[in-house]
Amino acid sequence: MTVPHAITYHNQTKYAPETIGNHPGLDWERQPIPYKLYDSLTPVALAPFLPFDPNPFTGKPRGPESELATDGRVDLAVISRWLFATYGITGVIPNEARPTYLRAAPSAGGLYPAEIYLVVRELAGCEPGLYGYDPRRHHLVPLWNDAAVAGHLAAACYHDAAVAAAPVALVVTGVFERSRWRYGERAYRRILLDSGHLIGNACLMAPALGLRVHLTAAFCDGLFDEVLRIDPAEEGTLAVIALNAAGKVERPHWSALPSGAAFDASPAAKIQDSDADADADAAEADPSPLLHALHRASRLPHERPRVVGSGDAGEGLEARYGWTSGASLVEDVPNREAARWPLAQDPFQAILRRRSTRRFQRGTMTRAQLARILAAAYAPETVGLGEQPSLDRGHLMTFVAVLAVEGFAPGVYYLAPHGLELRLVRPGCDPETVQYLCLGQELGGDATAVVFHTADLADAVRAYGDRAYRYLHLDAGMIGERLDLAAISEGCGASGIGGFFDDQVTDLLGIPREQAVVYITTLGLPAQSPPSADG
Repeated sequence: MTVPHAITYHNQTKYAPETIGNHPGLDWERQPIPYKLYDSLTPVALAPFLPFDPNPFTGKPRGPESELATDGRVDLAVISRWLFATYGITGVIPNEARPTYLRAAPSAGGLYPAEIYLVVRELAGCEPGLYGYDPRRHHLVPLWNDAAVAGHLAAACYHDAAVAAAPVALVVTGVFERSRWRYGERAYRRILLDSGHLIGNACLMAPALGLRVHLTAAFCDGLFDEVLRIDPAEEGTLAVIALNAAGKVERPHWSALPSGAAFDASPAAKIQDSDADADADAAEADPSPLLHALHRASRLPHERPRVVGSGDAGEGLEARYGWTSGASLVEDVPNREAARWPLAQDPFQAILRRRSTRRFQRGTMTRAQLARILAAAYAPETVGLGEQPSLDRGHLMTFVAVLAVEGFAPGVYYLAPHGLELRLVRPGCDPETVQYLCLGQELGGDATAVVFHTADLADAVRAYGDRAYRYLHLDAGMIGERLDLAAISEGCGASGIGGFFDDQVTDLLGIPREQAVVYITTLGLPAQSPPSADG
């Protein structure tokens, strides 16, 4: 029986106290630029449509073109605001060599490994085709002007009806070297989480613009390599977000498909015959063989795989730790008839204000604050954020280490997501222990609550093959972004942590070390500090 690539990769990229100091150091002269350098004589300007006065891109006062239409149509004004909130430049730190651009979505180390492209089927003022997004100028760069591109996109998504019907679709890719330069093999985790952050922004903004999104990571990777004209050894497609007018989603559609039988030695080799040859040719030269092997093994073939039934995974999450006492937070969340919550009222402004918190001051978070933050992440419709999409959250478990929250004794709690019920699984939680698990970062020890996302990786791989690794981390990144934005709306702070001692975290949570720790988000009371360079 062959061990799946996802499990091998995860085990081999764990951080441990005895090996954390083995990093060879950074070659700063080889640090990749965190954006693509585009040069076009005919870009599609998006900057004039931004609602800023003065406009930082044009230097001009805000004009009437920045007003949004009220009829629900998708136009350049909508696209401008949507893309800016998704992954635009929202801050600049001057540096001698080149400025550090802070984006709308956070990124580990400020490396921004994700890229976004826009596929246009029908958009006034923009020819059909494929466009790259240039964040430094906030404009679209035509890469392939052809009405056939939208058809190629639909084919790559196995003719998903929601993708085929969308006037525009956002394609999210990961540029491996941007993150690998610093994080080595563990970079794949960071790339997926960072991509989940920007996807979370895109999905939050759509309802605020009167539109809907369909999110999918179910597509033929090889066809996307051809459509985007990318080198699969350097860049890979991770998700597609179809944007359309409000209404019911078209059918048939799917968000997640399996990459093959998980415990069979053959699926990875069958994806593309050339993959095996590439493995053999590049094994010695590849600085990240585990990263590339997992990404290749999780690719989907030209023929659509079978659709995986949702089963009872969601019910299983709700039933876990049902034997222990729990406290529901539902009554602490404002009902739908209450005044709209700030994040729901204006997510654009919340995204503009968002910065990863660098330091917390020790203090106590109120029960209501924690309730609304968790509701935004796990029950967004209850706080006016609409039904936020996911790939398959049924395999993602959540624990909360409560350190200083009003009405809760310190301890480790399991979160039943649907009922927003915190169930005590381990009394007592030492802040210094949490800080140690977060690689000694004071954010862990000074937080009021720390959210841990975990998964039974073997079970997820049985359902989705090696591609499960993508789904788990993308979903965790989306949830983490909502936690960040909700915390800011509550006057609190938040910071995502992708670096931690994996096995020691599972020990704290009381789960087997075979289970995967996917992501950590620290919540707390912010101390005054300069903006974080990780966005």
